[in-house]
Amino acid sequence: MADQRITTETGAGAHGRRWQALALLGVAQFMLILDVTVVAIALPHIGADLDLSRSALTWVVSAYTLTFGGLMLLGGRGADLFGARGSSSPGWPPSRRPRWSSAWPAAPKC
Repeated sequence: MADQRITTETGAGAHGRRWQALALLGVAQFMLILDVTVVAIALPHIGADLDLSRSALTWVVSAYTLTFGGLMLLGGRGADLFGARGSSSPGWPPSRRPRWSSAWPAAPKC
């Protein structure tokens, strides 16, 4: 009976992490859909500003998609090589700022 209680307790912790992972994946999927929607909404304005035909706009979407996918693959490979923290830290400027830089005076605001 004690064995059953132990497996139930450890299963509950893993179960909670599953929901966190599901929530993270849901947010990531939402961001991807939002990104594609922004590009789709911006296409008429891009075409009007640059005098592009409908076939040229197709190339714009293809170039954007290939660039986005390539950078996603590169980021995934970087996470494989350096770990999740090592690959995301360079993109987060506060994590790379030295502690002594807070002693520098702030830039004047115009």
